[in-house]
Amino acid sequence: MSAYVVGASKTRFGPSSYSLPQLAQQAMVDALIDAALRPTELKAFIVANFLGGPNESQLHLNAVIAGLMPGVRLPGWRVEAACASGGVAVHQAVRLLGTYDPILVIGIERLSGLPGTELTRNIGMAGDVILDQSQGLNFPATYALVAQRHMQRYGTRIRDFELISLKSHDNSTKNPKAHFHHKKVTQADIDAGATVASPLRLFDCCPVSDGAAAVIISSRPVDSRSVPIVGSAVCSDVISLAQRDDCTTFPAAREAASSAYAEAGIGASDIDLAEVHDCFTIAEIVAMEDLGLARPGAAVELVRAGETGIGGSIPVNPSGGLKAGGHAIGATGVAQIYEAVTQLRHEAGERQVARAEHAVTHNVGGVGGTCAVHVLRRPS
Repeated sequence: MSAYVVGASKTRFGPSSYSLPQLAQQAMVDALIDAALRPTELKAFIVANFLGGPNESQLHLNAVIAGLMPGVRLPGWRVEAACASGGVAVHQAVRLLGTYDPILVIGIERLSGLPGTELTRNIGMAGDVILDQSQGLNFPATYALVAQRHMQRYGTRIRDFELISLKSHDNSTKNPKAHFHHKKVTQADIDAGATVASPLRLFDCCPVSDGAAAVIISSRPVDSRSVPIVGSAVCSDVISLAQRDDCTTFPAAREAASSAYAEAGIGASDIDLAEVHDCFTIAEIVAMEDLGLARPGAAVELVRAGETGIGGSIPVNPSGGLKAGGHAIGATGVAQIYEAVTQLRHEAGERQVARAEHAVTHNVGGVGGTCAVHVLRRPS
């Protein structure tokens, strides 16, 4: 079954006074306008959200979203796969096109306004409650273990993390919808950043954001701007690093990438740009290697040579990624699709990748517990 993104939108990521329904409505309306469709033409919708329950005391989000479309009664449901919720929701929509067509996918999250300890605890629910949470292991500490092991095995250096952060923040200044769009981050800022979990410092970590993103997926293009999704895969693995033999790679990401490339009929060498799940700078390195964009241990060679910048041989996160673009958890995977669509339509303005023909998105839940990978192609 063919799949096309016929409409796409994204709110600005960052602190917001808007409620979940208000964020959702903004993204949904803009996606419908982009697709030139009316709500009555939709056949189903999927809501991606992680923390509406503990953060907002709001579950049953499918009915909340239905309330934004008065008089339109559609099948709708909520997807939760931690930080991979958005990517998993897009995958579900692609696979359901034989039953519903077109399908709206909307990812939403509100993370501001909570005390830091409460938010940290809630985000920690994406980890194993027995093996991780009860032992006091949070996500910065877990990714610090990944970074330490990668440094020991491959010679990765703290300077490599700094280069990724500087690149991502520079990209975000070119993206008006990025969390850090209005802030230029310098080496001095990075040097002054406190250690969060050694070797990771403040600017190795993504911000928590409010925001929403929406895409409309159909089996048929509606115009010349409709972007084909040519590969879509999801894979899940064990949830805790304590259950794995090697923490420098995420098997779920490798398997999902292999399946998505096979469905697309391409290889990693055909990818022109990547939007990867860089919740921490080390995660960008692991993602590049799991996606086959570099061999194990060699992603840093591309980083050091500047090849992952917008003008490089394999641009990674031209949007600014999670690191500087922001991480509105339930919306993140959908926002990656939005960025890929914008790039492949050649509508990305100052951050446009010149030869964008194939893009890959990589959305991870937990520390590699779930991964959704999508391959998109430039409209013909």
